[in-house]
Amino acid sequence: MRPKLENASLLLTLLADLFFLWVIYHYALGGAETALYLLTHFGLLPWLLLAMVLFLLLYRSDYRTDLPLFLAGCALGYWGEWWGTTRGVWTYWNGAAPPDYLPPLWGIGLLTVYRLSSFLWPMLDRPLPRWFERLIAASFLLLPFLAFAWSSPRLAAVEWQGRLDGHFYAGLATGMGLVLWRFNLRRAFPLYGCGMLLGGLYEYLGTSSHEWTYITGEVPPFWIIPLWGLAAVAMHKLASQVSELLMKKLSVQPPL
Repeated sequence: MRPKLENASLLLTLLADLFFLWVIYHYALGGAETALYLLTHFGLLPWLLLAMVLFLLLYRSDYRTDLPLFLAGCALGYWGEWWGTTRGVWTYWNGAAPPDYLPPLWGIGLLTVYRLSSFLWPMLDRPLPRWFERLIAASFLLLPFLAFAWSSPRLAAVEWQGRLDGHFYAGLATGMGLVLWRFNLRRAFPLYGCGMLLGGLYEYLGTSSHEWTYITGEVPPFWIIPLWGLAAVAMHKLASQVSELLMKKLSVQPPL
């Protein structure tokens, strides 16, 4: 029975990988014609970015991990994009609120963040100095505070009335609840750091190319970068719950 289960797992992982590659081809690159234009008119950067995403996506892929992460990224990504675009906090080049291609790309983005963060887990599994643990714990508050302080003049110049509504506070409460529930510093910090790193890269590329524009006009807005890290932790927590429920139904040990 075990070889059959292993073969089925490999097949499902292969199918999941093919699906994710199709998402990149269809939603990120926009099909053959657009992909050819992007990869031939913008120099080396698109090739490097595509290679990085493909490597992180396919490295040690496992459908039991990847599908819950993809679904969690889609769900929470859509919620955030819907609020931000309908309230005018950011706008896309085509005016869509939100563009239909974005939720699947949130799922791909979360997968890349998760895979990159997995390289850091062995380092944090070792005994750490107490001061270092306190420092990385404080970063969850300190970095958002510094980022918002840096952008405070631009944020203060924006009219926020009607934007910070009930949907905003519900999203904030849900996100913070997910981050704090069963909080594990040594698992959360790599997701937080890699979320900021890759999120900052995606934000820079998107805002500098005018794919989207924030209400503050920053390229990129520093206040959004720590939110990428916190979103990655929240999405991973949601994916863990989805995985736990699904695997319990199948009597399989959840991998997340």
